[in-house]
Amino acid sequence: MTTLNVYQRINEVRKAIGYVQKDKAVSTGGGSYKAVTHDAVTGMIRDALIKQGVVIVPSVTSCVFHPKEPEAKQRLYEATYDIEFVNIDEPTDRIVSKQSAHALDNGDKAPGKAQSYATKYAILKLFNIETGEDEESRYQQDQFDVNDYLLYIQTAASMESLKSAYDSGMDAAKDAKDKDAQRLIISEKEKRKAELSAKAKQELAGQS
Repeated sequence: MTTLNVYQRINEVRKAIGYVQKDKAVSTGGGSYKAVTHDAVTGMIRDALIKQGVVIVPSVTSCVFHPKEPEAKQRLYEATYDIEFVNIDEPTDRIVSKQSAHALDNGDKAPGKAQSYATKYAILKLFNIETGEDEESRYQQDQFDVNDYLLYIQTAASMESLKSAYDSGMDAAKDAKDKDAQRLIISEKEKRKAELSAKAKQELAGQS
């Protein structure tokens, strides 16, 4: 019998699964929106993965836990992961999906949230899983609580940290389908970018 490679096994998994319904209302402080949970995706695909001999192995390649700002309710955690889909009969035969994820939490749950998010989206994209809803129009939230994200942008101490704060805010605002929050985040990013540029010029002038 011919042993299937990892691409063929993934294709067999695709044949076995359909779409997953958004199953959880996610609170954002001022409202909520519907999302597909990690458990729903895992539950739908688990049996097909076992049958086809594919194991998912997530690993952190980089991470940072930002200090909690004085006025912020939660701390920002961001990480990059390699989500590997491994052929159990030939472990060197694997596909790697690199994913970035951010999470806000006032306790110790942020790393787990970020890893679940990264793994979930690697699965959704690799297996072409439909969520069964219109991403652009359905289940829009009433209001997105953008204040913590704006604070991280406003207090960014470098261009690198500004980019990180901007990316995390935009990811969250896009997930929440909040166009106004996206515009606010862009505006604050441009303001802080100008401030950091001016500060850098002043420091350079002072050294000359």
